[in-house]
Amino acid sequence: MNLSFFISDSQENVLWGNFDKSYDCHYPIIVDEQIVGRIQGKTNKINAVCQMLNYIANEELNKKLLAADTLERYEEIYFLSSISHQLSKCLTFEEIMEILTRETNKLLKSSQVSVKLLNEKGELNIFSYSHQEKELKKSQGTIESISGYVLRSGKAEIVNNVNEDCRYIPSDNNIKSVICAPLKVQNQTIGVIKVSHHEFIKYTSEQLKLFTALTAQSAIAIQNGQHRDKLIEYSQNLEQKVIKRTEELEKSKQKLQVSNQKLKKATKKLKYLATVDELTQVYNRRYFNDYLEQEWRRLVRGRGDISLILCDIDYFKLYNDYYHHQAGDECLYQVAHCLKNFVRRSTDVVARFGGEEFVIILSNTNRFGAKKVAEKLCQAVESLKIPHYHSQCSPYVTMSLGVATTIPTSQGSPERLIEAADKALYQAKLKGRNCFSLAEFIPVII
Repeated sequence: MNLSFFISDSQENVLWGNFDKSYDCHYPIIVDEQIVGRIQGKTNKINAVCQMLNYIANEELNKKLLAADTLERYEEIYFLSSISHQLSKCLTFEEIMEILTRETNKLLKSSQVSVKLLNEKGELNIFSYSHQEKELKKSQGTIESISGYVLRSGKAEIVNNVNEDCRYIPSDNNIKSVICAPLKVQNQTIGVIKVSHHEFIKYTSEQLKLFTALTAQSAIAIQNGQHRDKLIEYSQNLEQKVIKRTEELEKSKQKLQVSNQKLKKATKKLKYLATVDELTQVYNRRYFNDYLEQEWRRLVRGRGDISLILCDIDYFKLYNDYYHHQAGDECLYQVAHCLKNFVRRSTDVVARFGGEEFVIILSNTNRFGAKKVAEKLCQAVESLKIPHYHSQCSPYVTMSLGVATTIPTSQGSPERLIEAADKALYQAKLKGRNCFSLAEFIPVII
């Protein structure tokens, strides 16, 4: 593409090409929303060149801004790292004040640097360090003026002209500018750092940011220094306290062991009471629900069978009405004991489902295995030969059983297995009771 054009700056000085006043097509070169030059040519085809120059110029500007920002952040991190490293080596408050005063003078123009700390009585101790005299000076003051405001608010303040700030209470007529930041440790203000100058200084927000970061590092070091003396005093008495405490612990050790044994027994009993039905001494409904959910999840991973047998004592209400409730309770206990003795595998569970109903979980048991167990259970309960005068299916206490088997999947649920067993139990009752029925329960397998 053969184009004739020239490029000029914002003052119309030619930067590239030859000036030709006959060129009537011109476009601005814009960087950061400002016109920095123009491109002029014979035809409007130079617009493409202008767009390319705009893109290149803005990209270069962004690179310079990014580089400047990166450098600024690096300098800030280096500054804070250096301060932290110096303060970490300090063993006394005087050393902290020396470093704090020196670094503050590097960062800010200052005539005086002072640290104001609240003591345990709520009084304000004022510290300043003289590099010329190599001396730490201490005095007392009140919480007032800009320092008091910062101490109460916990927020840093810049006062470029103290004469224009109504909060300022003059203590030195020569002071013109003040910058003040709180000393905070874990959101608790323990004091303030005040920097004052005898001239009007326009402190910037960037200076305030670095100064606030400096005070954050200093606050931790100052508080550590305050605690150091207390720790030394405490450590001197610690050995005697430890000896005394050890003697007390030795005396109470045997009592604690006895208490632990009692606690273990009580915990074991409590766990037993929380999972076992008090009357029948088999697991209760709560334990059954938790265990069935647990086995379901386990067998989902292992792709194993699980069977559920829902058992109901035949005509138990008539039994209770005729033999009374005490005999009914004894009947429930004998039946539960029979079921518990018959189902002995560690993974199998017998539980009281409610009233005269019991439920049995047979893990890793398929349809045929569950069928054999149900047959033997019917025989075993009738073999107890517990008389039942009003039973319509046997002279003795008998049970009807509903059997359901499935392969647990993540798409299925234990509740569906219980529903299937309940439907099978209903079918067994329709068949005349004292028998069992198998549920048609097809699992969903992916």
